[in-house]
Amino acid sequence: MSESSNKTYKNQSPRNEQNDEQNSDKVTVYALMMAFGTMTSRVLGLVRDQLFASMFSPTVRDAWTAAFRLPNMFRRLLGEGSMSVSFIPIFVQARQDDPTDVRARNLVNSFYTLLLLVLATLTAVGTLWPEFFLNLMLDPSYSNIPGKFDLTVRMARIMFVFIFFMSTYAYFMGIMNALGRYGLPAMAPTFFNVAMIISNFVPQKFLDSPGDAISWGVVAGGALQTVILIPTLWKMGYLPRLQWDFSSDVLRILRNMVPGMLGLGLLQITTIVNMRFASSLGEGPITYIYLADRLLELPLSLVSVSLGTALLPTLAGMWARGQKQKMSETANYYLRLNLYVAVPAAVGLYVLAQPIVEVLFLRGKFIAGDAAMTALVIRVYSFILISTSCVRVLIPSFYAIKNTWLPAMASGICLVVHVVLAPILMRHYGLGGLVSSSFVTGTLNLTILLISYRFLIGPFQML
Repeated sequence: MSESSNKTYKNQSPRNEQNDEQNSDKVTVYALMMAFGTMTSRVLGLVRDQLFASMFSPTVRDAWTAAFRLPNMFRRLLGEGSMSVSFIPIFVQARQDDPTDVRARNLVNSFYTLLLLVLATLTAVGTLWPEFFLNLMLDPSYSNIPGKFDLTVRMARIMFVFIFFMSTYAYFMGIMNALGRYGLPAMAPTFFNVAMIISNFVPQKFLDSPGDAISWGVVAGGALQTVILIPTLWKMGYLPRLQWDFSSDVLRILRNMVPGMLGLGLLQITTIVNMRFASSLGEGPITYIYLADRLLELPLSLVSVSLGTALLPTLAGMWARGQKQKMSETANYYLRLNLYVAVPAAVGLYVLAQPIVEVLFLRGKFIAGDAAMTALVIRVYSFILISTSCVRVLIPSFYAIKNTWLPAMASGICLVVHVVLAPILMRHYGLGGLVSSSFVTGTLNLTILLISYRFLIGPFQML
């Protein structure tokens, strides 16, 4: 009996190691697939932003950016945030426990039914009363420019339905990622950017108000980005259907979502705080931060977000199998891989900030003063890139062990520090002080997560 057991162990051990190596290789392949799709989308997004910056006045640019922040904020809270990271580990566990996939399909259907109710309610409220949210986001001085607030309200009312499409897309993407399908979800945002590019060229004579076309372009792009995933989900047998059967799996997701929504809610409160601070600095800073964000997101999306998204199902599976050491080794490896790209990208952004902005945006109604201020923001953001990229690769480890409260706590601490520190720095450095405060809190967030990893998961040698 003992010899047989030893033989069995010896036969299984190399196989388990081989499976671990295959899982690690899959993360790289999945991340590369996502990076390719993201790269295509980001190139088109860059074209979109070039047209947007050059074709519209500063008032329209600020109004559209502020209005778009509103549905985008809720989309990140519900779609790309706590919902996805809470759903994927439970979904992976359900498929492992029930090879027939009946339990997993019931989970997909039941949770989406609940999600539809939430999205429909939120979309209706945001479309009918966007003024309530905008008054929270924007400083009272924002209304000093005649017609600017009314234009922002109009755009927000058009674009708020974006949250419905994009949260649905994020749910579909979460299902496909958990099933090992990464390419199409990563390519889908290209359809959003194509719709946005086309909307810039709609003649003004067909519109009631400046910016109407790019607002409707957001809605059309969000719908296309979501619909393109439906045929594949249907073929895989996981296209959600209405089902009023809220199992224990759904309740577990909701329990895990609460601290996750708290943490992401705090991040979105930070977005509101930054928007309010920026709107108090006159016309332009809202757009400057938006364009700098877009450039910062290019390396983040290509590497950090792709790695983080691809890692979550893999790490969740390792944790479910009790492979804590392998999980730490995998997270450590991909954090180092992330730094190999993030550090050179940060140096490049800092050194070349001014020429990059001038080449990309200095034309039309985007003048030299706009370019100089955007470059200032990018230089500070180049430092933020390193800490933020590490956070996005590290956080999936906490979500994989179904611990969403720790990232929430870290976000809460950073928010308090930012609210206190930003006004102090703004008094001395204006817009530069605001983004510098974001750098300080981003570094603090990474520090908290690295220290907490050792206590909650295991040893983690970053260097």
